[in-house]
Amino acid sequence: MSFGKKATHSKQNYIQDDVGMQYITINVKALKPIIERLKQMKVPFLGSTPTPLNRNSHFVFVQDPDGNFIELIGPLE
Repeated sequence: MSFGKKATHSKQNYIQDDVGMQYITINVKALKPIIERLKQMKVPFLGSTPTPLNRNSHFVFVQDPDGNFIELIGPLE
């Protein structure tokens, strides 16, 4: 969601750096197309992602332009 204004607070480096909504997990049907689009948009990946969670699921960790942490979980296919 965007209202045409930039965040008025500094971008946090860690989840605990600010109050309010800092972190969201989104389960997706397939990570591969999302990873490709994030790379096209030059969104930096945080940590060693995609990271396997189990036999079928991986997760990718990124930050949105306001600094909110976003975890995407799903199969790579």
